[in-house]
Amino acid sequence: MPSRGRPAKPAKPSKPANPSKPAKVATSPEEVSGAPRVLRTAPTAQSSRLKAARARREPDDASAARKKLAHATKARKTFEREEVRRFTAHLRRRRAAWLSGLGAFAALMVFVAIGAFTPVLALQEITIVGASRVPIAQIQAALQGEIGKPLPLVNFGAVKDAVAAQPLIKSYSTESLPPHTLLIRIVERAPVGYLSSASGFTLVDPAGVVIENSADRTPGYPLFVVTGNSSDSPGFQAGVDVLNALPASLAGTVDQVIATTTDDVVIVLADSGARVFWGGPDNAALKSSVLAALIASSPVGTVSEYDVSSPKTAVVR
Repeated sequence: MPSRGRPAKPAKPSKPANPSKPAKVATSPEEVSGAPRVLRTAPTAQSSRLKAARARREPDDASAARKKLAHATKARKTFEREEVRRFTAHLRRRRAAWLSGLGAFAALMVFVAIGAFTPVLALQEITIVGASRVPIAQIQAALQGEIGKPLPLVNFGAVKDAVAAQPLIKSYSTESLPPHTLLIRIVERAPVGYLSSASGFTLVDPAGVVIENSADRTPGYPLFVVTGNSSDSPGFQAGVDVLNALPASLAGTVDQVIATTTDDVVIVLADSGARVFWGGPDNAALKSSVLAALIASSPVGTVSEYDVSSPKTAVVR
């Protein structure tokens, strides 16, 4: 039964092949097999720069971790070294002090050894200064046995004995002057006055030590008139105290110190023969001031007596 639809279209006649255009021949396996072709294009310069930038922006995580670990390790070791140095600083200071002390001790030992066992510091000269009455030659002769000894080994006991043999020496000190000299400084006893003796006069110091005996008196030193003409008399020390308390203007002008008792000291001035009635040793400073004022108002030679035994009622005659 015929269908009621649209009548079928007649088939189009095929176009005859163009005789002027040659037919395309397959040249690749894909064309031969009929598979579709995939077009591959070469990478451009822009895409290469993008990849390089991406590589710089995204460093390797493992490399960054290693760098951080190395930095942390270095910082930790530096911190540990600083802490060790801080906690051991006192040990280093103590070690330095010990080394310095040992070095100084070693140097001293070397110096002592050189001085003690070699002739480098051998004593060759003994010099004595400060002597006027003391016989220097006697001291030097007594110490001849020390010549040639190293300075550190000089027998200072022998020096003491040689000095003690001289009663005029009050005190002394020694000083080594390398390489070859021993210096002895002496302080002689200062004479204070004379005491009468059977042979004439005896010059003594304030302690009563005999300095010399002579037939005559040397001007400038007074004669002490005391009980027994002895330095052991109480009046002798009282007279010494009065001499030390006199005004400076009377220094060297006293001819006699009469002190038969300690409370009745009389000073006799040279040339004029004027007398100073001093009395006892009390109020010495006031008496000295009053006497200086009396001498200023009544010079020596114009009066015969100055009485300061009662300084608040001093008189001249």
